Amino acid sequence: MKILELESSKGWGGQEKRTVRLNNNLPKEFEIYWGVERDSTLFEKRDEIRGEFFDIELNKIYNLKTIYKLSKFITNKNIDIIVTHSGKDAWIGNIVGKITKTPVVRVRHILMPVKSPRTFNLATKVVCVSKQVENYLKSIGVKEEKLELIYTGIDTEKFIPTIKKDYKKIWNVDNEVVIGIVAVLRGAKRHKDLLYAIKDLENVKLVIVGDGPQRENIEKLIRELKISSKVIMMGHQENVPEILPNFDIFVLPSNIEALGTALLEAQSAGVPVVASNVGGIPECVKEGETGFLFEKENVEDLKNKLKILINNKELREKFSKNARDWIVKNFSTHKMVNDTVELYKRVLK
Repeated sequence: MKILELESSKGWGGQEKRTVRLNNNLPKEFEIYWGVERDSTLFEKRDEIRGEFFDIELNKIYNLKTIYKLSKFITNKNIDIIVTHSGKDAWIGNIVGKITKTPVVRVRHILMPVKSPRTFNLATKVVCVSKQVENYLKSIGVKEEKLELIYTGIDTEKFIPTIKKDYKKIWNVDNEVVIGIVAVLRGAKRHKDLLYAIKDLENVKLVIVGDGPQRENIEKLIRELKISSKVIMMGHQENVPEILPNFDIFVLPSNIEALGTALLEAQSAGVPVVASNVGGIPECVKEGETGFLFEKENVEDLKNKLKILINNKELREKFSKNARDWIVKNFSTHKMVNDTVELYKRVLK
């Protein structure tokens, strides 16, 4: 089976990582091709990614040169399925799909407002990474028969509870409970709620992993709250799987999330979680068994949930085991791949 991945996004976030993880783990009989922009991170990382890459302009919906080149490529290579991910590549994919009579699978990775259901309804199938994404698309008029729920899967052999490197020594942690967050430093992740929540908590150390546009504001708030001794800013880190098992509690206070891949990775590493009750997060956290949910932007509720885990080591240990088991069973890369292969086979029937 030959798959053409079209991706107009130039970044390297959860969307791109999910797509790479899926394709790198598809069965050997799959041939994968990637149509991406030359200045994208995907093209830059092409040597690490399975498949044949070619650069193509995807920045305009009605680029006749792009449409012609893709149509010719699809015909010459006998592409079986076109997979699209973002707004512009979705339109282009639908157009060349109609021209070449090739099925199009659209993947919706995010839970953000959509102006029109048209690009989704033009696709053969639409993969939703969470039930919340599926429900939202249904509510705006995407045909129910188009929608397929396939949860994002994470590498459960990469994110494991084993501590390979003792970061607590590096962080000068003695008996404190380590609270961690791994997320891009942007407003929607609500780092400031977490800072306010830990302000009066005793015996804690907060480790913030990530970088982004809110870094300056976060550092300023840390100074204003006089909690510099409680907070460690690590910046962007490539070795997150090594860091996660050193956390005692993982927190994600976002006010919008399609699913929350960081929560999946933390739980796979055996870390109890506390997360906001928004978007697809309730689908990936088993309330009262792998962690706790709190009302979004409610600092007091977040603080209270943290207190429960901070003060109860036995409960943290119980949640840790439950979390690992929960992710392996429901959110592994293996399951995502199997579900996707099954969908591709149905699309080609």
